[in-house]
Amino acid sequence: MKTWQSIAVLLLLCGLVAGAAAADGGVPVFPHEFKGSVTIDGSPAPADIEITAVLGGETYGPVTTAADGTYGGSTRHAGEKLLVLGTDDLAGETITFLVDGETAKETATFTPKGTSRVDLSVGSGDVTPTPKPNPPSSGGSGGGGGPSPVSNPPAPTATQTTSVERASLLMTKSGELTESVTVRTGDGVGSVTLREGTVARDRDGEPLGEVTVKKAGLTGTPPIPPGTTVGFALSCGPAGATFDPPITLTYTLSAEEWEEIGDPATLTVMWYNPESGAWQEVPATIDPATRTVTARVSHFSLFALSWATPESVAASADRPAATVTTIGPDEPQPAPTAGETPWALIGAGGLLLLCTLAVGGYVMWRQK
Repeated sequence: MKTWQSIAVLLLLCGLVAGAAAADGGVPVFPHEFKGSVTIDGSPAPADIEITAVLGGETYGPVTTAADGTYGGSTRHAGEKLLVLGTDDLAGETITFLVDGETAKETATFTPKGTSRVDLSVGSGDVTPTPKPNPPSSGGSGGGGGPSPVSNPPAPTATQTTSVERASLLMTKSGELTESVTVRTGDGVGSVTLREGTVARDRDGEPLGEVTVKKAGLTGTPPIPPGTTVGFALSCGPAGATFDPPITLTYTLSAEEWEEIGDPATLTVMWYNPESGAWQEVPATIDPATRTVTARVSHFSLFALSWATPESVAASADRPAATVTTIGPDEPQPAPTAGETPWALIGAGGLLLLCTLAVGGYVMWRQK
């Protein structure tokens, strides 16, 4: 009886040790990686400008800009991208950025294990138009004095607001925008631009109060046409909103994402028609130099950037393939990949194995 009691005590101690080892790992911390361009007063930033990020009171970085005014690298090697570290409970929190100590206009949403492109800007960025010279006035009769100069006030500069995922609209009573607005996703891949003077109305014909642009999870998108890959889906809202004239929908890809496509000539912008239950193509302009795909849309819906798949995978087109994607805050987090080693579990398992061997040796020694 004493032998089995001893075994039970040893197993209990082993379990406590293994549990403590697993707990020693603490709360898992995950990175969110950032890269993009930096502009200061409307011009590309010079080299060696410090970029930092702030999340939950903690500051991350700095990294410095390159000669072309960009920050972040093209790989995951340490020191190239701006890494923001946080736990799962910080998912959805706002990240602010500093450019040489000055708060950037743009923000981002913390997404564990995410990779985002955020183009940062500080300063006004406004261009003041050069005043046009006043035409000389005709001289009056009498007097030899020349025409007195007339000073005209400079023409007002059109303003444009850039927001992330959501923006309120300033409208006239007739439903026209009083300023241009650009709304983009947190990773900067998708954006919509509404120009000043655009008539924007909701599905009921009332002036539109706000617009939203968010990354849509690929697992929830409707079935796509055979032989097509959907890489980026955007949910633009409110659904049913209309625009006159049409607004601009733009996809901006990184160099790595562009290379993943294969043949950029097959890039297509589609919108999902809930009434017919089918995807419909939207005329688009492809610019390889800027790696952008631009379309003009007159209403809001679910939009997708797609391209043709190789013939070898066309047969599996009934399940959407996300060859290029960034996990967003509303999407399920992926399971750990082969490259993510669960050291806490391995350590706990090793301790449990050693304890088992020790118990077996102890039992054999007592039986001698």
